Amino acid sequence: MPDAGITAFADWIATTSLSHLIAQKLWAIPAIQSVHIMSLAIVFSSALVVDFRMLGLMSTGQPLSAIARRFLPGVWIALIFATISGLLLLIAEPVRSLPTWEFQGKMLSLLCVIILTLSFQKLIAARAPAWDAMPGVPAGAKLAALVSIVLWILIIFGGRWIAYHAG
Repeated sequence: MPDAGITAFADWIATTSLSHLIAQKLWAIPAIQSVHIMSLAIVFSSALVVDFRMLGLMSTGQPLSAIARRFLPGVWIALIFATISGLLLLIAEPVRSLPTWEFQGKMLSLLCVIILTLSFQKLIAARAPAWDAMPGVPAGAKLAALVSIVLWILIIFGGRWIAYHAG
């Protein structure tokens, strides 16, 4: 059963003029969803390249710091577009999304992966010379890469489950 406060907040958002404007335009939700999905594809694929490099599955001939410099900005830029489009989708259909465990799980996973990525980006920057000289990356980095991949998959599945939530 959804939290009463969350349900009340979702009900209030649904009464706003922006919610009505987005929901009433036949093209708005599909257009916003398209931007959201494309942004998530860029985020996920960019993060996946860095994670696969940390796992030693691709681009092992290139320094990890170079891969991170090349692909992590794409994560952050696309995440801005995904966040804006996601907020617009939430405003358009708050009662359908906000109270669900799928949405809440997706947001928790997103928060965790953002913290993990920020932490790892700082760690890569601080230890780039040492890591770039190593043939592989430390076991902790590999674990972080696996956790990152799992979190991004949960985020993607959470988004799809929101669309099919019967509540």
